[in-house]
Amino acid sequence: MEMQMEMSYVWAVVITGLVVVFLGLVLLIAFISIVGKIFSAIDKSKKNKTVESPSKDAGVASVDNGFSAVSDDTEVVAAIAAAIAMMGIADNTTYKIKSIKAANNTRPSRSAWAVAGLNESTSPF
Repeated sequence: MEMQMEMSYVWAVVITGLVVVFLGLVLLIAFISIVGKIFSAIDKSKKNKTVESPSKDAGVASVDNGFSAVSDDTEVVAAIAAAIAMMGIADNTTYKIKSIKAANNTRPSRSAWAVAGLNESTSPF
């Protein structure tokens, strides 16, 4: 029993299928965008509640010592000190930097391929 279909029926089925698939895709994209905006708004409101703006007393005084060139080490120390100062402002405590030492990076730990293999073989199912 061989059944012959008309080409107009075949094209109607193909076009209907394409329209349904792309309409579903557009709806899925819209849903994910809306959920993303909702969660980002919730995240922003949580951040605004937990972190308050620092007071005027906690401002950093600028020092003009006449030097225009700053070494890289000085910039790194300044960045570390600024980050620790901002942590202190957020925690309402005072931190003191005793020393800053470079990390010992003389021996590479593992290659990227070794890390990828380790992650793949030890990941949960």
